[in-house]
Amino acid sequence: MNLVESKDYGFCCLVKTSKQVLDRLEGIENRTITKITPRERINRSLWNRVALREAVINNIIHNDYTTELVPKFEIFADRLEMTSAGYIHPGEEREDFFAGYSIPRNKTLMRVFKDLDMVEYLGSGMPRILKAYPRDAYIFSSRFIRTVFPKDQEALMMEKEEMAEGGAIELTNRQREILGLIKSDSKISYRAIASTLGINESAVQKQLATLNKKGVLKRMGGTRGRWVVLK
Repeated sequence: MNLVESKDYGFCCLVKTSKQVLDRLEGIENRTITKITPRERINRSLWNRVALREAVINNIIHNDYTTELVPKFEIFADRLEMTSAGYIHPGEEREDFFAGYSIPRNKTLMRVFKDLDMVEYLGSGMPRILKAYPRDAYIFSSRFIRTVFPKDQEALMMEKEEMAEGGAIELTNRQREILGLIKSDSKISYRAIASTLGINESAVQKQLATLNKKGVLKRMGGTRGRWVVLK
């Protein structure tokens, strides 16, 4: 493999990884809790969806890969942390960073993401993030930039109320992952679920049967139908 082929392969891996991270965070971890009141239907997600997507892509595109370190995404009970390698000097450079004027560290990678419509234009991400989260969400050190998004407290409260009213149903992490994918796409296939989670189709079928038995999930319309999440 020559140098050009090696770079192209690296870009393909980064794009694939980016999509996997986004699928996991957007489709599974970022749950949307719904509360129906006499006046309205309230939907709250754990994290702002637009800001989440922009922050994930920013962390991947602007990571300093010369350090041989890769971006890190960690989920805690009360927050999501995203860490990338790099440094931004205090003062004018940091102000430019928050204004969306920073020069991309990896210009070719930025172009690849733009060609794939994963980003719109240079500098558009940060203003969108700051509409949902304050500057304090960013922590700068001598080698890393850490982004911290707290879980939406109202969404957590709604989730607790929902569990208290309907009774909690014990689910495994794998079952929650499958439900997250189905909530994102009610017509998703066994194969797509298996591919996303890295398991075989028979394991998916077994988990779906268990969810059906627990009264959490129902199939409507046969093989060409869709999934309905009941609880």
